[in-house]
Amino acid sequence: MIVRLALLLAAFLCPAVAEAQAPASRVVFRVFLSDGRVLASYGEWARVEDRVIFSIPTRLTSDPVELHLVSIPSGQVDWPRTELYAESVRAVAYAETRGEADFARFSTDLAKALNEVARIADPAVRLATAERARQSLAEWPASHYGYRIGEVRQALDVLDEIISQLRISLGQTRFDLSLSAPLAVAPPPPLPPPTEAELVEQLMAAASLADSPGERVTLFQSVLRLLDRAAGLLPDEWARRLRSTANGSLEHERGVERAYAALRQRTLEAATRISLKGDRSEVERLRDRVREEDLRLGGRRAGEIAALLATIDVQADGGLQARDLRKEWEKRERGYRRYRRSMNGSFNVFRDATASLEQVRTMAGPSLHTIPPMAKRLSAAGKKIGKVTPPPDLATGHSLARSAWELAETALRLRTESVSGNSIDVAQRASSAAAGALMLYQRARADLATAMAPPPRR
Repeated sequence: MIVRLALLLAAFLCPAVAEAQAPASRVVFRVFLSDGRVLASYGEWARVEDRVIFSIPTRLTSDPVELHLVSIPSGQVDWPRTELYAESVRAVAYAETRGEADFARFSTDLAKALNEVARIADPAVRLATAERARQSLAEWPASHYGYRIGEVRQALDVLDEIISQLRISLGQTRFDLSLSAPLAVAPPPPLPPPTEAELVEQLMAAASLADSPGERVTLFQSVLRLLDRAAGLLPDEWARRLRSTANGSLEHERGVERAYAALRQRTLEAATRISLKGDRSEVERLRDRVREEDLRLGGRRAGEIAALLATIDVQADGGLQARDLRKEWEKRERGYRRYRRSMNGSFNVFRDATASLEQVRTMAGPSLHTIPPMAKRLSAAGKKIGKVTPPPDLATGHSLARSAWELAETALRLRTESVSGNSIDVAQRASSAAAGALMLYQRARADLATAMAPPPRR
């Protein structure tokens, strides 16, 4: 047993050099489709809801690498095969970077444990230590991409035999299933980097799965650029066939885009005209025409058609709303005219009093003999306002106007008292009342004007 432990210890202290891998395999993943086609992914792919997003390389020999971002439905992907291959690429990347250093550290720790087994006198403790070392060794490949799994298997065979001998020496005859538990299987080696011809076919495959018209167009353009760059390096007949297919598909996509652009233009112009009329039946007929034209074009722009139909509804609703608002305003417009006629004289009085109220506000006047006539006019106008019944939607503005009148009369009365009594305190109260009157008057006029204004025409 001591000899076997010594051999096992030597094997882990002097690990073999790992086989070198091609650097390109470290970054080129694969997305395997359910129909058997394979797409290269430079870097790992990403699943976002029902889409798979990744970058297809269009030139691996350049620096930096030329890439084309694509998005395909996740339902088109053979996920078990794709994920297994991703493990292969990750395993190679691990072996090229951290694998040897991690294994060296693990080997040192395991060697210490094996050395301890050889020196322990108590058989039971020796067995427990060997079993812990065995468990640590068996778990290594699963958490390290199967790295050095061959050496691990050989070491486990030796260690299992040592553990069996230790158990026999202790009189244990039961068979422990943990000793025969299968190890993680090392993933298969990655594929070589895709050739120019393979990249062309993969771009064509991605174009057949892309939902976005713009993405299909750019993919076909990438195919043509790749064919131009590799002219003379690819089979002539194959290259001509692919070029013809890409050109035909590209022209078809552009033709479809022109047709849908014309449909959008016609529809938006018609929607504008209909919205001015506010006719709901014409809106429905326009929506039906859009759907029929979309079907005739092959239903190639579902997202754009949905947005176009939504735009029609928004414009129609806006037109109907504007029409209804106009009708409601026209019903109220006669009441607004009556209100204006009843208030114009009072508003003219307040306008005439504005200069005097401004002087009161600044405590700079007016002359005492000018206040009684102005106060009398304001009082008469205020009584007239109190008899006016405004339309319901003008009640707030009318209330502000009455408050402005009350403050104006108060300001003039307090100004008279302050001059007569030579009181600065009363003069300040008059100033505050005048400032409030002027502010409320301006606010009332603005609110009333806004409330009586007709709705804007579309």
